[in-house]
Amino acid sequence: MSDPEDNRPPRDTKRRENILEVLDELIFHLNNTRGIFTLLIISSLILAPIALILGAIFISFPRFLFFLINRVPDVGIILLVYVVISIIFSSIWLYIGIKEQRFFSKWNNKFRRYMSLKSQIDKELGEEDENT
Repeated sequence: MSDPEDNRPPRDTKRRENILEVLDELIFHLNNTRGIFTLLIISSLILAPIALILGAIFISFPRFLFFLINRVPDVGIILLVYVVISIIFSSIWLYIGIKEQRFFSKWNNKFRRYMSLKSQIDKELGEEDENT
């Protein structure tokens, strides 16, 4: 029987380089858009707690809501629905912000390591090309 590795087509080094270039571009793009994600994280860490605090105030002082519901029923009900929805979405937004902040804090270290390994590999490949 023949070895299954002999039946494989030869690897296309140009295609492999293109895939590596695409991956490099993707990684650089993610690193560049990190600033936008940082703004989103900051907004989630600031705006979500504010909305949660306001919701807690409205829930902690139900007299204010009852007063609104008795005086202006439509506005009171709309405000109550708004508070509940904002608490739900603010909790989700806060969770996402904390999760992404943890991810991007680890991303810096991984990106620096990737760049040093990439430059080391490029150096080694450059030396091999000069020797052949």
